[in-house]
Amino acid sequence: MLGGGFPKGRVILVSGGPGTGKTILSLQFLASAAERGIHGIYVTLEEPINLVKENIESFAWNISEKEKNNSLKLFNSKEIPYAHLSKQKNKCNEDPILLMTSKVADAAKSIGAEILVIDPLTCITIHEQSATVKRRRIVELFNYLRSNGYTSILTSETTATGGEWYIEECLADGIIRLDKVIHNFNLIRTIRIEKMRGVKHDEQPRRYVIDKKGLTVYNKEPVKM
Repeated sequence: MLGGGFPKGRVILVSGGPGTGKTILSLQFLASAAERGIHGIYVTLEEPINLVKENIESFAWNISEKEKNNSLKLFNSKEIPYAHLSKQKNKCNEDPILLMTSKVADAAKSIGAEILVIDPLTCITIHEQSATVKRRRIVELFNYLRSNGYTSILTSETTATGGEWYIEECLADGIIRLDKVIHNFNLIRTIRIEKMRGVKHDEQPRRYVIDKKGLTVYNKEPVKM
């Protein structure tokens, strides 16, 4: 659907509701990249990291082995290395979002990671009341990730019609939309590339399933309802 994969050095949103597979897609992408020698880091901002690891044990991705050889690292935001730097930087009133991102980047540099996953982006700005400040913070975050050359996957609890989070969708380089509906008592999952700047891509919704292999997209089949 993407003609070869995510564009390098871009910011991609993986958006969808609960249970659509945002975390699975992100971690599967990291595991697949690690198989090709491309290191990555995953940071969960909400779910305890031990639960994340338990939930993906059933998939044949060998995450624990990849962590042992430093091709992949999974962190809770509070467990990111170099956290001691935060006290010094906070004295300078540094933006907390950029502070968190710099800590993630430090952890990424420790294993030579080229891919960053932040799961989810939503909770970073959910308490920000000012739309202007929210936009500025997201712009700074995305520019930081791009300027450092990271291919960044950010999960987002947005919906196709939810205007509250429209800011991040406008500013991202790409949006992957995951949906699920019930039709005739059957669950149908669909994936759609809403946008991907600079890449020719399939804009049609395609069916996907989640099984023991992970997330599998049937990219040649039209979605039948």
